[in-house]
Amino acid sequence: MKHNKDLQFCSDQLRLLQKRDGLEPEQRRSLEKAQDELKRLWRIPNPTRQEVYRVVRTITEAISETFLR
Repeated sequence: MKHNKDLQFCSDQLRLLQKRDGLEPEQRRSLEKAQDELKRLWRIPNPTRQEVYRVVRTITEAISETFLR
């Protein structure tokens, strides 16, 4: 999945969220975990739907956790 502009956008947005002021360490770790999952997905040449859904779920949980606190 190299050179996918949607994955790059998602990665950039997660990086921007991590740089925000006022985040607790737990929230930062959650966003870092989501970023790592996205990087793993990026390295898989032909991910299955299940792999993509798992990563989307991880990212969604990290973002919702960040904004709900």
